[in-house]
Amino acid sequence: PLMAAIDNDRIKEAILNLIANAAQATNYGSIILKTTRVDNEAVIKLSDTGCGIKQEDIKNIFNPFFTTKSQGTGLGLAVTHKIIQEHNGKIEVESHTGRGTIFKIYLPLG
Repeated sequence: PLMAAIDNDRIKEAILNLIANAAQATNYGSIILKTTRVDNEAVIKLSDTGCGIKQEDIKNIFNPFFTTKSQGTGLGLAVTHKIIQEHNGKIEVESHTGRGTIFKIYLPLG
């Protein structure tokens, strides 16, 4: 098992935000969550086969109140980003319109 010094409730909130977004973007596709270790970091990878994020939107997705949805506050990914930063981690996103999105969270182990 991977051991990282984390606030379980906050990390759970961050992951649930990503899962909720993936579920909204993925009608009948798949959502996959994997954990691995890379050097001294735990890596949480969440991928979906949803509609993807437009390249011009990726730079804004972690900004508070940014949303492309007709309903929503635009806070979910901003909160997720803040939680990961509070844990001295980082979050990356790779997306292809029409093919899906991959989020990777890196958290220091120790």
